[in-house]
Amino acid sequence: MTQPTCSAACRTQAQSAVAAALWHYTDAPVAKPYYVRGCLPEADDAAVTVALWTGPTAREKRNLFLIVPLVSGGLPVPAQRVVTGLMRLSRGTHIFGFSGRRLDGKPVMNGGGLVRGGGQPCLCGGAAPSGPTGFYFERPGALRRYS
Repeated sequence: MTQPTCSAACRTQAQSAVAAALWHYTDAPVAKPYYVRGCLPEADDAAVTVALWTGPTAREKRNLFLIVPLVSGGLPVPAQRVVTGLMRLSRGTHIFGFSGRRLDGKPVMNGGGLVRGGGQPCLCGGAAPSGPTGFYFERPGALRRYS
């Protein structure tokens, strides 16, 4: 993964912003049929792993894990760009390659194509992060927060 041109505090703030933006989609589909099950911060990379599932009423439960970089072309990717990229999943226009990682025994796909070219100059100024850097529902009702 590409490291951001701004501080580590900015990376933490970006992870928190993405987690906050995706929280809404735990109850509403981000892209039919997918709901957000988690947004896990990557400790060594400027990225998050987004866990998606087909929701509680789907006949066939499917999980999809995507690692999404928070840097594109050396510039930070805003949280809204990550959400917009995930919303395009329902159109079936993206093909994801295996990232070499696994989560819950399932492959984590490379979601870099979702945010390619969406970077903006860093404006955070190294401010302290607000809110958790991530969350994950290991099973329904079992929420784990990352800080």
